[in-house]
Amino acid sequence: MFFSSILKENLIYKVFIKKYKKYFILGAISLIIVDIINIIPPLLIKEAIDTLTSSGSITKILYISGIYILLSLVQGIGRYLWRMHFIGTSFRCDYDLRMAFFKHMETLSQSFFQKYKTGDLMSRATNDLNAVRMAVGPGMLIGLDALFYFFLIPPIVIYLSPKLALYTFLPLPLMPYFAYKIKNVIDKRFRRVQEQFSNISEKAQENISGIRVVKGFNMSNQEERTFSRLCKDFVKKNLSLVIPQSLLGPVFEYITYMGIIILLLVGGNMVLEGTITLGTLIAFQRYISKMVWPMTAVGWCLSLFQRGKASMKRVDEIMDISPEIVSSKSAIKNIQPTGRIEFNDVSFRYNKNEDFTLRNINLKINPGQKVAITGSVGCGKTTLVNLIPRILPAEHNKILLDDIDINKIDIKELRRHIGFVSQDTFLFSEKIKNNISFGNPELSDERKVIEFADISMISKEIDDLPGGYDSYLGERGINLSGGQKQRISIARALAINPRILILDDCLSGVDARTEEVIIKNISTEANGRTLIVVTHRIPAITEFDLIVVMQEGRIVEKGTHQQLSERGGIYKSLYEKEVVRESMEI
Repeated sequence: MFFSSILKENLIYKVFIKKYKKYFILGAISLIIVDIINIIPPLLIKEAIDTLTSSGSITKILYISGIYILLSLVQGIGRYLWRMHFIGTSFRCDYDLRMAFFKHMETLSQSFFQKYKTGDLMSRATNDLNAVRMAVGPGMLIGLDALFYFFLIPPIVIYLSPKLALYTFLPLPLMPYFAYKIKNVIDKRFRRVQEQFSNISEKAQENISGIRVVKGFNMSNQEERTFSRLCKDFVKKNLSLVIPQSLLGPVFEYITYMGIIILLLVGGNMVLEGTITLGTLIAFQRYISKMVWPMTAVGWCLSLFQRGKASMKRVDEIMDISPEIVSSKSAIKNIQPTGRIEFNDVSFRYNKNEDFTLRNINLKINPGQKVAITGSVGCGKTTLVNLIPRILPAEHNKILLDDIDINKIDIKELRRHIGFVSQDTFLFSEKIKNNISFGNPELSDERKVIEFADISMISKEIDDLPGGYDSYLGERGINLSGGQKQRISIARALAINPRILILDDCLSGVDARTEEVIIKNISTEANGRTLIVVTHRIPAITEFDLIVVMQEGRIVEKGTHQQLSERGGIYKSLYEKEVVRESMEI
């Protein structure tokens, strides 16, 4: 039971053997055959030399040569097979790990991405997973190869001469001692190397994404110096890792060469005394020389395995994080919502140690209603709308969609009916039409794409581009203005034909007049769709069915424009200020 649990925790078992047992067995069989064949030639050479020194026949020499050639041919086929089964399967394992890592990250919530930087995650998804592949592929292959040699060669040399074998293998017990000492050092230092690589990846990613800011503030030289310091530290940490890695091979080789020196001294004397033949001594020397490879391989294997183990810890650190928002097994997977939303005394905070962002929110939104949420910066508007599609976790039985607790609805099913446009608009490095149809891959009708672009007031600007709707966008849509990106994002949300459409202050990049037109277009096109708009520009929402005013995480006012204006509270003050501001802009 104890050894079984250890095996299941082993990196090789978890990544390779557990899923690809058949390939492992076939590869191991091929490797054993190759290694068995590889230890036969010294015996053939022994026979040939002893035949020549004893005036044997040339026929026997030709017979031995034929066997040698035949074995070489079989060995070549075997080597092809173990390479396919070990190295080839390591790339299958690499695919499995990368897909599992990517899928897992797709399930994690916002709090995770606030804690871990993009560069660090990219490092784990590339460099660390590559180190794991090297451990379970070449690392396992080299280790098994060395292991088979350790099992196969000692019995043969003991058969040839027990006394000479005893003397030759005297230095070998030193190997486990040095292996244990050095592998621990490699583990610690490689982890530091990978962490520093994450820092470099993060810095490079930030500078590439924020190149306009860097150039705008003329900070290129300072950023280069900072990047240079990170790279120098990376080189320093790598050099500190190279020392123990470089020691492994020479230490094991030196131990083997000590055995060869003993062989020449003791074995040479035994040949002179006539205790063993010259052929036996030469065969012995060939076998001890063959032990140089497994000794070196042990060092290489340990280095690869320790690096893979350290990298797997970094990958497991992410894989062990449970998503905050998951669908239960009994989640409802088929709904046809009307768009009625109800908040029942909802409070929310991002962290247990922080104050509540939302406090006692009670709000009812009827199907097809047009609702605007406004208020000062930081009052909780974005947090509120993020709860509806469960981008943030909501308490049970606090938020209802058509009288159903949203936590009981399958996440994919819930979000399928909600078009959400956030403040931070993100576009992919793809064609514009593909960005618009992103949420609805089956939308092949370009006329529909153009229709959604018309509603979002972006079609004319797209037509003016050289490639029109086939124009490719740069990273995050860098070749478009902020307002253009926002309007394409709105078209993308409309393209999924959602029952509920949420616009979270996503028109800040356009002028007030354009915003009013876009909201009016969406309102007209809504046709029974529930529309929720978060905005600071109050003149654009005066025709809405319900206006909600928030302050310090609470709803302080709600009603129509006329009702709130007559009340003379916060809304009226905000409206008058916005009207004055827009008048001054005009």
